[in-house]
Amino acid sequence: MEKKEPVELGLKLLGELKIVRHNEFRFITSDFGFVNSFVKMESQLFTFDQPYRIKEGRIVFIKQGSLQARINLIEYTLKSGTISLITPNSIIQAINISPDLEMKMMAIDNNFLPFTSKDDFLIHFPQYPNNVLLTLPPQEQTRIESYFTLIWNILQETTFRREVIQHLVASLLYNIECIASNTRTTAKHLTHQEHIFQRFISLVNTHSKKERNVSFYADKLCLTSRYLNTVIRQTSQQTIMDWINQSIIQEAKILLKHSDLLVYQISDELNFPNPSFFCKFFKRMTGMTPQDYQKKY
Repeated sequence: MEKKEPVELGLKLLGELKIVRHNEFRFITSDFGFVNSFVKMESQLFTFDQPYRIKEGRIVFIKQGSLQARINLIEYTLKSGTISLITPNSIIQAINISPDLEMKMMAIDNNFLPFTSKDDFLIHFPQYPNNVLLTLPPQEQTRIESYFTLIWNILQETTFRREVIQHLVASLLYNIECIASNTRTTAKHLTHQEHIFQRFISLVNTHSKKERNVSFYADKLCLTSRYLNTVIRQTSQQTIMDWINQSIIQEAKILLKHSDLLVYQISDELNFPNPSFFCKFFKRMTGMTPQDYQKKY
């Protein structure tokens, strides 16, 4: 049987779901999407405690309320006045949304950006190995919201002014870079151990489907396995294997819900020795069998 990739929460999916691409709340093309308000939009995509892989990068501005989410294994609370940049191919999981949540969001394919390098949504944020989350002072909140308002207003024109939107989005990213730079001068610097932890999590998100050995991650970080174990436990109160197992379970959940692969094929995809071992692992981690998970969510 031909394998299918997991369905990604991206602009292509919105077209397949027959969602109206342009209305009073959203504007969607093949490589750029804009949601102007979440207050009056019913969610057709999200299920709580169900992880999703997003294809495009996201710029998310929380205007009011809060959103608690897990992004690439790390739990965040996005509160009023925060701006977030979420990298392409991240795995996100909504945990809790406040009743008064109002946020604006852009979905941006790398190729849409007018940058020379198309390799990284965060190409201008080398100090952030995963994602950017900034709490904005009041003046910056007003400025960021004005960007969203201007871009939205231009999107209402009869003709899609592609180059105008591209460069406004680029300008917004440069402005966020300036805010991040100023924040670094006043915020607490990461300790050496925290920096190792961030790099470790980035590696786990990339390699956990195939690599389960502590030595692999220690070698990538040029550390001994014993030292890396100590750092991860002290920084996160969890072990290296705890994080690896959580990452594997996320991948398993996505494959179970967003692909047509059978359980034995998912077991192969995740490099388990056999389906029985995979099923026992999944039940130990989640309290239910893979089949029960598919039926519940």
